[in-house]
Amino acid sequence: MRLESYGIAATPPGVRSLFDRQLRPEGCWDWFEVLAGTTLSEKESACIIALLDGNGLAVSAIPLVAVDGRMVRGLTSPFTTLFCAPFGERENARRLGKLLADKVGATLRLDALDSADEVAHSFLDGLTSGGLVVARFRHFANWFERIDSFTDYWNGRESRLKATVKRKGAPLLRDGRLVFEMIDLAADWRRGTQIYEAIYSRSWKPAEDHPRFIAALLEKMGRRGMAKLGVAMIEGVPAAAQIWLVQQDRATIFKLAHDPAFDRQSPGTLLTHWMLRLLHEQAGVQAVDFGRGDDSYKRLWLGRCQDRQGVLAANPRTLKGLLAVALDILPSRAVKLLRSKAGGPQTGIGKA
Repeated sequence: MRLESYGIAATPPGVRSLFDRQLRPEGCWDWFEVLAGTTLSEKESACIIALLDGNGLAVSAIPLVAVDGRMVRGLTSPFTTLFCAPFGERENARRLGKLLADKVGATLRLDALDSADEVAHSFLDGLTSGGLVVARFRHFANWFERIDSFTDYWNGRESRLKATVKRKGAPLLRDGRLVFEMIDLAADWRRGTQIYEAIYSRSWKPAEDHPRFIAALLEKMGRRGMAKLGVAMIEGVPAAAQIWLVQQDRATIFKLAHDPAFDRQSPGTLLTHWMLRLLHEQAGVQAVDFGRGDDSYKRLWLGRCQDRQGVLAANPRTLKGLLAVALDILPSRAVKLLRSKAGGPQTGIGKA
């Protein structure tokens, strides 16, 4: 077994194919290519670290960001809701982590990990066996729910949400003033991008840190059907837009925006209801999550919450890595231990 490092553009097809076997949109090759092309700073470069077997076949890989030739973080951004590296089997993931440890400078940070992913845990075990001090922390909340029957799901929502959809939607639909559209991104991603960005610019949300990301996402992943863009039009004017990431029976409600001029009509709420029902009944979506964050409105739609975790791996063989252990990891572990004894919430960095 050996490691190979590739730039994004130079990654061979055999390694790329590992990514496209992933079962989540945020694990496919196009996703990481979009991130690499739109979210890195001038000092950063994206690379793929792959584990090759004795026949030269890739069996495990992780997309990372390097600075001055040293790996510093996973290839993620504030858009990432789940970091899906193609780790492969658990033993290969562990070997990848152990060999990768030598390529880490002071620290390596990984974000948005599934805390229940045992293969990812094996990768972290490999980092530890390679000599790094590995710790994890709560990154963000992720609301989710499984929908087997839309009728049963909707009957289980709070009465105020159901009342809003009925009270606001019925008269608009009856008069023909409300029209929903699922834009065909394979044929018309430019129009979709223009509509979404126009609504976003009028919304209450701050400007995106990476303004080229959305257009690249809708172009690349819209063509493959992994990105869906729904729009609510009121009296012919785009009032709300949502980007969902969809693959097989899973969907992530990824990006939302609405025009405050239509607040009284609740177009975002109406659009969420329409897209949930449409994708469940016509595309077979059953597992739905709400991406990043613990916003109060999300629990109205989805009833369960899980944590996405971050990881900090420090190299104690370097001065900066040793300082990270002393100043970041050990104090946080002490806080976690005290909270555990007191029965309080454990949100600091803890041992992986």
